[in-house]
Amino acid sequence: MHKRFAQWSGLSPWSIISYTLNTIRLVITNGYAMIPVVYTGWKQGFNSPWVIVAVVGVALAVLVYAIVQWAMFRYRLYEDKLGVRQGLIFKKTHEIPLSKIQNVRLEQPFYFRPMGLYSLVVETAGSKEDEAVLAAVNYRKAIQLKHKLVNPLLPTPIDDFEADAEDKYQANNAIGNSAEINGTVSNGKLDSKNPKTRSESLVRKDLKQLLLFGLYQNNLFWFAIIAGPIIGQFDWSQLADTHLAQSVWHWYELTISTNVLYQIVLASLLFIGFYLLLSLISMAASVLKYYPYHLSRDSSTLHRSGGIIAKQSDALALQRIQVIRFSQPIIGRLLKLWTVYFKQVKGTEVEQKSQRHMLVPSMTRQTVSALLKNMKGIEAKTTELPKHYNPIHFGWYWRRALAPLIVPAVNTLGMGLNPITELMWLIGLGFTIGLYLRYRQWGYFLDGNDCWIHTGMLGHSWHLIALKKVQHVAIIQTKGQKRKGLATLELGLASGTQTIPYLPLNDAREIAERALAITGRSHQNWI
Repeated sequence: MHKRFAQWSGLSPWSIISYTLNTIRLVITNGYAMIPVVYTGWKQGFNSPWVIVAVVGVALAVLVYAIVQWAMFRYRLYEDKLGVRQGLIFKKTHEIPLSKIQNVRLEQPFYFRPMGLYSLVVETAGSKEDEAVLAAVNYRKAIQLKHKLVNPLLPTPIDDFEADAEDKYQANNAIGNSAEINGTVSNGKLDSKNPKTRSESLVRKDLKQLLLFGLYQNNLFWFAIIAGPIIGQFDWSQLADTHLAQSVWHWYELTISTNVLYQIVLASLLFIGFYLLLSLISMAASVLKYYPYHLSRDSSTLHRSGGIIAKQSDALALQRIQVIRFSQPIIGRLLKLWTVYFKQVKGTEVEQKSQRHMLVPSMTRQTVSALLKNMKGIEAKTTELPKHYNPIHFGWYWRRALAPLIVPAVNTLGMGLNPITELMWLIGLGFTIGLYLRYRQWGYFLDGNDCWIHTGMLGHSWHLIALKKVQHVAIIQTKGQKRKGLATLELGLASGTQTIPYLPLNDAREIAERALAITGRSHQNWI
């Protein structure tokens, strides 16, 4: 153990900045809806001096709270655990076993860049929050601590000399900064002096590939964050009374409402425009978060770095990976691009607060195959994405297809056919079609000691499960399934339960018995 971490140590005073901004962020996150109210009242003459007193009081309280957090925070590294003490009135002591650490992440927010400081984030199994955050740590300490915390997960220990050598290399070569944070060594002299270093660059993504990732991996998350609070402050009744809104509505009634085809075209154009708006937000977020993306392997640990506003460096032990998910949304199918997710123990994602797993964006079938071949250390042995799967039985869809149509059918019998019941029928048919698309995409494929599960609707995903990681299996049969020789198979893993419904009973037994036979002979920890 490194002597400099054997005693209780405090954080740099620069961590007060981090504590202050985090506290302000929490206040804004929990009370952002009051900001427009306060601002509107101020503009309308609410200029009481008590408002200034309250603002100054809140600012002082936040600053004092941040200073207390910094002053009372202490950490220490034992032989087999990390100790953390914090709190003034309610003191709290954490002792984190090194064997339970799932991820170690380095972050460099923009306000730490001028000082060259980092925040080291420690995540463990079963915790919904970050277990420990060491803010404002210099690069030398961050690298040494990262190696010490990840070290128990590796078959070959990393000596302190490696961290020191990497630190010297970092100081001499500014370009290699992000690579060093990830444990990637590219200097020949360093390799010759340190034969234990086995770093290998696996994947790099440039600006174009990250823009494509933002385009096909689009979702409403970023739009909800940015546009939600803004849209909620509009007075839509006043907006509808404006001259522009009245003109648009008049044009719609004269030109569009008289023709069903025009209505369909307008709705399609509005949908495409809305999606393009979301795509622009998603592409910008993708570049800001991941550029320049770099994934490397250091012995049995994956390292991912990137980020423009806040640099990040994540470490993930290969043995901790429970399921590898290959996702291809509908736009991704057109571009023939996949996103690879490494799923860990449930609740211990690389980014726990947003519950996101470590991912690799913009991958083709060829690059996926190359990545799997280089990931020595995972339990799964498959190196290629399957091209076919065994579909589940039609009975799964048949038992659910009529349920969405019951409500519109009953209302139509009672109310007759009117615009409301027509809308109900439209929604019901939409659900029925969605169930059919889901049924068509659900299947499985057994490849040796690995099991693939295929799911999706318009897009699709492959889930790669090493049967050696299975903790428990369950074969469930209803009366209807028994008559048809079908069953539902549940594979319990540390990352969650994977389900294959309505598959032949013989196939369910084969997968379950193979999983139990493999785990019965293995003495390794499932996690």
